[in-house]
Amino acid sequence: MSRYSKHEHGKSTKLIESMKQQAFVKRSYLTAPPFLLLVLGVAVMAIHLTLIFKIGSSDRQITSALFWATAAYLIWERQDKLTFQTGLVASILGALLLSLLLLKSSGYSEESFLIGYPFLAGIALALIASGFRGLRAYWRELTLLFFSGIPEILLTKLTNIAPLTAQFASSMLWYSGIAVTRKGVYLQLSGGSVEVNSGCSGAVSTTQLLGMSVLFLMLLPLPWKWYQKLILPVAAVVIGFIVNAMRVSLMAILVAQKQMAAFDYWHAGSGSLIFSVIGTCLLVFLVWLLIKLFTPQLAEPEESES
Repeated sequence: MSRYSKHEHGKSTKLIESMKQQAFVKRSYLTAPPFLLLVLGVAVMAIHLTLIFKIGSSDRQITSALFWATAAYLIWERQDKLTFQTGLVASILGALLLSLLLLKSSGYSEESFLIGYPFLAGIALALIASGFRGLRAYWRELTLLFFSGIPEILLTKLTNIAPLTAQFASSMLWYSGIAVTRKGVYLQLSGGSVEVNSGCSGAVSTTQLLGMSVLFLMLLPLPWKWYQKLILPVAAVVIGFIVNAMRVSLMAILVAQKQMAAFDYWHAGSGSLIFSVIGTCLLVFLVWLLIKLFTPQLAEPEESES
């Protein structure tokens, strides 16, 4: 064999070995626990968002996608600091919980189940990824997923704020100069009456803004004290309740004026989203204002005299 052919043979051998090593590395990466957990997490999120986009309202679709994206971003940002080491019991428990969620998702899923789905799925994925001890490492993501829907379930199951909403809306109408009589959850105006049921009580809008406030606190590295951070979620609840009471007052006026088409628009149509946007904008403005008040500004260097 000539020197040239030996040289070419050596190059081809090295190329084949390099390709084999690359293929081995690729197979190892595809079977590594972080990649498998990534695929599993994406599948869990995709199933939930698919169901939400089928039966959920528009504002719930937006907030669900936003909370999932934020949780994924928080994990991705510190992926190198996470330890993917779990135990047998934690893995079995996480797999069992996740299997129950996916089994329930395959059949008819009521909206209350979909509201609590992200938090339960987050716990299951955390157990599978890092075990019981690793749950502490995911406290930001789990807290965020908790506030994405669990407060709404607790508020609607444990209490009914519809009478309080009706009372507040009645006061707003009365102070606006509109004659109104309240009987329980009914607002009676001269031209008609409306009922403030549980769906119009503001539980959804209030808890959604509460979750948004937690989202802002998780995303923004704010050097605030704990009582300063507490202002944001408390204010979010107040904003959500007041904005919803304004919506109820508007619908009562529309019913009294026999404008049923406008009532349907603001009650269940696109108009209901406008009040959600108003509440979100007020919360964003509050975040900006609190940042200006509580975040210390860096002193600008004085210009040296020439």
